[in-house]
Amino acid sequence: MRNSHKVNFIICCAILDMVAMLIGTLIFLKFINEQGVNAPALYFNKMVLFTFFSWILSVSFYRMYRLENVFSLENFFHNSCYAFLAQRILWHGYMFLFQDDISQYFFTKANLFQLSFLLFYFLFSRILFIALIKQFKTWVTKPYTVAIWGFNQTSIELASYLEENSLFICFKGILNENSTLQYINNRDFSLALTHAIHKASDEEINELYIVSKSDQILDLNYFFELGDRYCMRLKFIPDFSSISKIHFNSCSFNNFHVIIPRFEPLQNPYNRLIKRLFDIIFSLLVIVFILSWLYPIIALIIKQQSAGPVLFKQLRTGKKNTSFWCYKFRSMYINNGDECKQAEKGDTRITPIGKFLRQTSLDEMPQFFNVLVGQMSVVGPRPHMIQHTNDYNNHINNFMVRHFVKPGITGLAQVAGHRGETKKVSDMKKRVNTDIKYVRQWSLITDIKICLMTVIVIFKGDKNAF
Repeated sequence: MRNSHKVNFIICCAILDMVAMLIGTLIFLKFINEQGVNAPALYFNKMVLFTFFSWILSVSFYRMYRLENVFSLENFFHNSCYAFLAQRILWHGYMFLFQDDISQYFFTKANLFQLSFLLFYFLFSRILFIALIKQFKTWVTKPYTVAIWGFNQTSIELASYLEENSLFICFKGILNENSTLQYINNRDFSLALTHAIHKASDEEINELYIVSKSDQILDLNYFFELGDRYCMRLKFIPDFSSISKIHFNSCSFNNFHVIIPRFEPLQNPYNRLIKRLFDIIFSLLVIVFILSWLYPIIALIIKQQSAGPVLFKQLRTGKKNTSFWCYKFRSMYINNGDECKQAEKGDTRITPIGKFLRQTSLDEMPQFFNVLVGQMSVVGPRPHMIQHTNDYNNHINNFMVRHFVKPGITGLAQVAGHRGETKKVSDMKKRVNTDIKYVRQWSLITDIKICLMTVIVIFKGDKNAF
């Protein structure tokens, strides 16, 4: 299928989605007027315009209509959900800023009908898109054909990816999959590749991926020029499967190609800014609306049950292996055991109120002050004591990767069940692997999801919380 069909599909989706969002706003305005809800004229007059710009902002942030070489339907659906959720948050934020009583808009038929219409549209339209895309291939007389040359582990994985996302392309497979030829030297390899390009041109291949070791190709420019002569796009992919079993990521630095061990979204300054704004807003809300009254209550109970300070502070490992003072509500008796020893089930050092605080994670609440000053984040790998960091770093190779980001009050490992005492190195490896997964897959939606899951775990109870 030609790339023009993909472009036309994306444009049609963008237009239909925007029209649906505007219709939803008009439905809202119609029912609000019928209900006789009073509101400033300026507020209503700007609502359609705000819908337009808030939707543009949401789809741009999640790159919903991006024109990639390979179209992933799964990513398109995920980005649709994220963009819709982001626009709804902006929408209700707009009402909150300009109205004193948001409940008269939020709990109305107008809002219910608008939300029902938009949910029905997105569900129906995405089902319709799937049906249309599958029919497109039967309508196109000259498809956009893609193939791979080079049979190795990397090309097999690439072929699998292209087969799963071949909605707008006609994937021909690996051209030399059944070949038994062995290339003794680079000259034999170059002759074989030249012949493969000629043959691919005869088969009307539009795009050819060449997967091989980088030292096998003597002159890459020669093959690119040969592909240009046949109006064929050549793309070279180095094969690292023989020297490493892990998946690398690559990026460009000026005119240099850089191979990196993993993709880290928080290396992007824009993503770090988004996360920092989320941390500041979230921590301020908790400090002002919860800790302002909860702190005196917990402090009074702690003082009544045992002598000592209300807060317990301890040096912990932070981002870039720097140490910082981490604060908690004191949950143990003073001078009753080694502070570096992890808490265990039935630990006699824990006070009565301390047991409750630890089981409900309320002992971690003062760490929102750590978040506010920038030492921690709301979501991230949990910080460890300095001694534990040094000990585990000697036993787990990738342990320090979790310190590429700020430590968090809660994290993916905690909501995934890897919280609490780590009696074996294998337990810590599971936690570290989960933390690295978070580092590689961070998004604002992920942080919000982990926060919600943390609340659920607190009310549900965690057997590892003691």
